[in-house]
Amino acid sequence: MTGYLIRRSMQMVVVLLLSSLAIFFLLNFAPGGPLSGMRLVADPKQRASADDIKRMEEMLGLDKPLQIQYVSWLTGDDWLKTVNSEWEGERRGVLRGDFGNSWKKHSPVSEMILDALPNTIMLLLTSTILSMLVAIPIGIYSAVKQYSRADYAFTFFTFVGTAIPAFWFGLMLILLLGYMFKSWGLPYFPTGGVESLRAARPGSLLELLGAQPGTLLDRSVYLVMPTIVLSLLYMAGWGRFVRSSMLEVLRQDYVRTARAKGLAEQIVVVKHAMRNALIPLVTIVTFQIAGIFGGAILTETVFSYPGMGRLYITALNGSDWPVVQAYLIILAVLVVLATLASDILYTVVDPRIRF
Repeated sequence: MTGYLIRRSMQMVVVLLLSSLAIFFLLNFAPGGPLSGMRLVADPKQRASADDIKRMEEMLGLDKPLQIQYVSWLTGDDWLKTVNSEWEGERRGVLRGDFGNSWKKHSPVSEMILDALPNTIMLLLTSTILSMLVAIPIGIYSAVKQYSRADYAFTFFTFVGTAIPAFWFGLMLILLLGYMFKSWGLPYFPTGGVESLRAARPGSLLELLGAQPGTLLDRSVYLVMPTIVLSLLYMAGWGRFVRSSMLEVLRQDYVRTARAKGLAEQIVVVKHAMRNALIPLVTIVTFQIAGIFGGAILTETVFSYPGMGRLYITALNGSDWPVVQAYLIILAVLVVLATLASDILYTVVDPRIRF
């Protein structure tokens, strides 16, 4: 295992280096360059002139050769002062946790990420835990009771959950729980945001619960609709994975042997079949590590939820490349770590893999 981890660590370094090259150069090779968005502003008063863009390129170091830009982005440019006394850079580089400053908000990118990340972690963890608590038991029961009414109902649910677009389902929830409930005189949910900024409005669910702005109860109510949207998506996909894997395991010889020995069906299913059936799910769940950081772009956008997904799409639309680069490079690191974690967890779930 030690030798395997060493080999995988070396592979991870190479993969991350190639990923950083791809992220940096693809964004810089965009038509018109990184500052192309400033030339495309519709309002002539807000559109930057050629002299303004040239000054910004000099200030941001974009007038330097691409290889120098990449090295300074990755390792920092403060050390270049010892090579060139006229160099004025002060960045510490991605390898030292400095992602630079946002071109739009002029604040450190790391601070923007730290502000948005807790909201995304709360949303994704809630959705993941809820989905696992529902999808695993239902998937196992559906496999054990194959071709029963419950199995057909579950199969129909998974088809619906997989087919419904997340943004459409989110909009329908906003229409139903936010606006229709209000028109019907029922306690209605907040339709966007992460917490209240003022006292709850009359007739709202927040007023009924007596939730104060910024409290855990207040934030929990705001989480309900985004969590429902994401959970439906996860439940449908994970439930089908568990059902298919469980059906395959139940046909194995060691399961028939356990039944032939007279073991109770509950012990056969839980102890002998379920553990091996969950192996494919390990891969999916471990990749949620990256998903927790990446956020749910469509869901967060629909509900105006200030998480990582919304931060990324806002930066992408505004050509705020430092934020986009930071988002993508951290996401690449987490995907690589999730792959390693899934391989290690395989040996825990199924000891045969160790050989």
